[in-house]
Amino acid sequence: MSVPLLATNSDYSFSSKNLLRSFHVSNLHASEKKMSLADQVMAEKTAKDEEKASSKDGDEEDKPKYKPLTKWQKIGYGVFAVAMLGGLVVNGVIFALPDKDEDGNVVEDEFSKAPWPGQGYRRLKSRIFKTKKDLEEPFSDKLLPDPLPEPYHQPKYTVFVELTGLLVHSTWSHKHGWRFQKRPGVDMFLAQIGYPNFELVIYTVENGVTFYPIVDGLDPDQRHIIYRLFRDATRYIDGNHVKDLKAVNRDLSKVILIDWNENSVMLNRENSLLLEKWNGDNADRQLIGLAQLLNAIRTSDVDDVRDVLQYYRQFKDPIETFRENQRKLQVELEEEEKRKEDKHKKGSFFGGFGGFGAKRV
Repeated sequence: MSVPLLATNSDYSFSSKNLLRSFHVSNLHASEKKMSLADQVMAEKTAKDEEKASSKDGDEEDKPKYKPLTKWQKIGYGVFAVAMLGGLVVNGVIFALPDKDEDGNVVEDEFSKAPWPGQGYRRLKSRIFKTKKDLEEPFSDKLLPDPLPEPYHQPKYTVFVELTGLLVHSTWSHKHGWRFQKRPGVDMFLAQIGYPNFELVIYTVENGVTFYPIVDGLDPDQRHIIYRLFRDATRYIDGNHVKDLKAVNRDLSKVILIDWNENSVMLNRENSLLLEKWNGDNADRQLIGLAQLLNAIRTSDVDDVRDVLQYYRQFKDPIETFRENQRKLQVELEEEEKRKEDKHKKGSFFGGFGGFGAKRV
């Protein structure tokens, strides 16, 4: 049998298709080999994300959207609601009853002559509003006792200073709770501004339970800080605890209120000296300048401190302004002293010259 030298048309077409297929496959393998490692990683990550998304969608479809309450759960919630409602009613009735003295006798008030249940309702309403008033207003209309009588020494000026943000920096966390940091120069400030130079009062919007020991730590011997006023001595206005100097029982022309929060002094801006809040910077020296400013007011024997405070209120940093004024004053004094010395030397020179001429005559 002889082998044909030329292939037929059908054989040629079949071989060409195989050749093209093999060429395409080889190109595909070559492109896969040329794919970079980053592209392979991204492709694998995309595939995994698609699998997670599909499995999550399947799980959400399998989970029921709402699980109905069981019979005992409904009973438990019902008993809880009835108990809460009953407790509110019982406490309301008890709170509406009139007070009793030590012997157990009923103490009559302005509602005692009214019939029940109107009597109880009016008494309950009055007590609720009284409780609200106690929370929003200072605990007394006279926050400080009367000034010390003779022969005791009563300082002329009273300084109210905020605790947190001015004297200490406070932070709170779940791990450590409250943590406090003393401001640089606070001991010197208390020694110079405390008694007997000034009547120093801590007036803070913080609660006394937490911050009373902090004041003890600043003045353990109670030599400098005369009184302490906390949050219960403020007025609650529009979400802010506001300090009210009208209730401090002092002449406001001799009262200085130092704070960093403008909202806390909104009732007495004319007596306030606003400083920048201290956030824990150990290089801070503001208390030294503040002590110098207050001592300048004291030694100048100012009749109304509000005039001085009004001047410094127009500056963003009143302490730096005071220091600059002090530097200018020092330069002026030195120049004046120099002029006096020059004048004195000049007068001495001419006086000596005149005396010498008189001797010659």
